[in-house]
Amino acid sequence: MLSVVRPVAAGEAIEARDVGVVRLGVDDATQVVPAAERGAVIGRRAVVPLVSGQLLAPGQLGDAAGFPPDGRALVVVGVEPGMLPAGLAQGQRIAVVPGAAPGGRGTGDEDAREPDPVLGVVNAVGRAESASGKGAVTVLVDAGAVRRVAQMSDPRVAVLSSSVKAVS
Repeated sequence: MLSVVRPVAAGEAIEARDVGVVRLGVDDATQVVPAAERGAVIGRRAVVPLVSGQLLAPGQLGDAAGFPPDGRALVVVGVEPGMLPAGLAQGQRIAVVPGAAPGGRGTGDEDAREPDPVLGVVNAVGRAESASGKGAVTVLVDAGAVRRVAQMSDPRVAVLSSSVKAVS
C-alpha cells in the first residue's frame, strides 16, 4: 500500500519523495492505493491535505483541489517570533485573536474596536526563518470570518481543547 511520508498541501502535485510503500493486511483493498500504482500517483494532485503516516486513498487524488470545502476558507496568519504556541501542528483547533492595538488598548473609540476571535483548524505551520521574521499559520475558518481575520492587528494564536465551542 502507498503511505504519505511527508505532508502535501491540497492542490500540490504529489512527488515520488512524498509517498512510500508499507506492507499490511487490509480488509477492503479498494479503500487504499496499492504500491503497484505508485507511478500512476506521481504527478497527480492532492485534493485534500495529506499528512505524513496516512495511507493514500483513491478519493484523495484528482486533477484539482477539492479543498477547502464549501463554506470554508484558508487564511494565512503572520505571527511574530516567539508567539507560536509550542508544538503547534496541523489539525489542532485554535482561536485567532487580535493582539495589542497600535498605541495600546483603551482608546475609547468604539469604531476602532478589534474584531472578535475566530475559531479554526490549523492546516499548516511555517516557522520564522530568522529571529526577525514572522511565522505563518494557515488556518481553515468559516468563509464569513475571513474579513475579521484580515482586520486583526498583530494576531495571536491560542490552542483550544476539543470541548471549547466559543471564545470571548
